Amino acid sequence: MDRQPVVGECVVVRDDSGEHAALQGDRLVVCEVDDSDETLRGVRRGDNSPVDGWISWHDVEPIAFGWDYARRHLPAEVVALLSACDGPHHLSLNLRIKEAIVHSLPDWKRRVLDVVASGELGNAFDH
Repeated sequence: MDRQPVVGECVVVRDDSGEHAALQGDRLVVCEVDDSDETLRGVRRGDNSPVDGWISWHDVEPIAFGWDYARRHLPAEVVALLSACDGPHHLSLNLRIKEAIVHSLPDWKRRVLDVVASGELGNAFDH
């Protein structure tokens, strides 16, 4: 890592300088940072056990939690559902998927008209 890590940041151990007990591939949550010698202390993700010793910033790299990371680590069914959404911030199904679901329902037009007629939604145009 070529910058100072942040407490709470997730990192993965890529190198072993021999000064710590972390293994290559360990995923850690940074719990302490010492900028005087560019080291950090970390807690293993999953079992919350602290790693013995101070780890050089240069032995770790940040874990990016973007879409590529999610696609590699989430179950295929979850990835498929998320792929159907318009974006990660407001998870709503995209229009194409919504239309396909609505059109697959038997007598969907009657159902929509029944709900509107019942007054349950109020006047949809007031919003």
